[in-house]
Amino acid sequence: MAMTGTRLLGGRYVLLDVLGTGGMSTVWRAKDEVLDREVAVKVLGPQYAADAAFRTRFEREARHVAGLSHPRLVTVFDCGVQGSTPFIVMELVAGRTLRQILDETGTIPPEDAVAIAAAVCEGLAAAHAAGLVHRDIKPANIVLSGAGVKVLDFGIARLEGVPGGTRTQTVLGTAAYLSPEQASGQPVGPQADLYALGCVLFEMLTGTPPFMADSEVGVAYRQVHDDPGPPSARRPGLPAQLDWITSRLMAKNPAERPPGAIAARAGLLAALTPGRTAVFPAHVAPTAQEPQHPTRRPRSTELILGVALLASLAGLLTMLLTSNRSVPPAAPVTVSHSHGPRQSPSPSGSRAAGAHHRPALPPVAAAAATFVGELQAGVGSGQVSTDAGRNLFNQLQQLLFEPSDQNPEHVQQQYDQLVQAYDHYQADGQITGHAAIVLSRALDALRVAAGAR
Repeated sequence: MAMTGTRLLGGRYVLLDVLGTGGMSTVWRAKDEVLDREVAVKVLGPQYAADAAFRTRFEREARHVAGLSHPRLVTVFDCGVQGSTPFIVMELVAGRTLRQILDETGTIPPEDAVAIAAAVCEGLAAAHAAGLVHRDIKPANIVLSGAGVKVLDFGIARLEGVPGGTRTQTVLGTAAYLSPEQASGQPVGPQADLYALGCVLFEMLTGTPPFMADSEVGVAYRQVHDDPGPPSARRPGLPAQLDWITSRLMAKNPAERPPGAIAARAGLLAALTPGRTAVFPAHVAPTAQEPQHPTRRPRSTELILGVALLASLAGLLTMLLTSNRSVPPAAPVTVSHSHGPRQSPSPSGSRAAGAHHRPALPPVAAAAATFVGELQAGVGSGQVSTDAGRNLFNQLQQLLFEPSDQNPEHVQQQYDQLVQAYDHYQADGQITGHAAIVLSRALDALRVAAGAR
């Protein structure tokens, strides 16, 4: 986002230079003229600023985040809305992200990987106790600085149970670290952060994410359906307890993961202690004190969070945001607190091993990825309306993420519903031009892949 006019926000924050940009926001290095210190200011993009309800919710939730104070979390100092532009003011952290370190080193010694993951658990425990779920734990949001390990970017976290959270809003993360419940549009709680941390731990130990594919859709599909195997299968010699805690963190069923970040931390620390086994108490299902997200019809601006930002098939459902794997600098740099377009891993070094863990997707997932790409292109060109894109995406979700052993009649019913929705929008003039042709072809390919008639 390019700021126009004044570069002063809130009457005190002078925007100096851009630290990073992404789908939701631009992050600036800024000067707080009142306290005479440098800060990071995240400015939301215009597509969100235009939604008054979104601005209100953003400001309310930012204030909840600002109430957190923990050495493992980047501090939020302030937030506000200037005109129609929401912004959030954060601590400016100097250091290197885990993403930068992994891109440079490939793997991390097991004891260091455990120490980093355990430190992240400390920050998550504080946030979860306050009712906040991060939703985008990944190497780019973990920084190692002189102050130790800090978790970045709670600016996209949302208060659990806040009215306005939706099924279609639940995908906010990055596919390589996305929990199965996020990928399939289910209610998301603290266990989603633990799953993402398991994916990060897996990558620290092996040098590759647990799941890789040729598209973000494919990665999300594999998060729901596939088993990555133990880290020791890719890096022989790892302690069996590390395999165990990683598999627990990455359990498909949230109830089978550690019941909380404190328990996860205990399991991590026990993994490097010979003969010691962590025993987790039974997971307690959510109660009235842990409300679930209500369902409502998403706004068109929420679709922009997904379909219109699905660069190169980046994302599944309606809110999959991706992150940049930048080339690591030679010296520590100021953390950008930002999201950017995700690049494919380099084939060199330890990343080359990832090719051996990128099996071909099932035909239905590959066909769905093509459909998503054409849908994104249609929305971007204006030949597919945001309404049509949103609803076709929701219909596709049901077909793609149902259990693989579902009966053929159910598959047929879901495919028929998708086609009926497409026909409706085309007849209504909401799918036009070249998009109508390529989407029709993609639907036919999806029919064949799914075994529908």
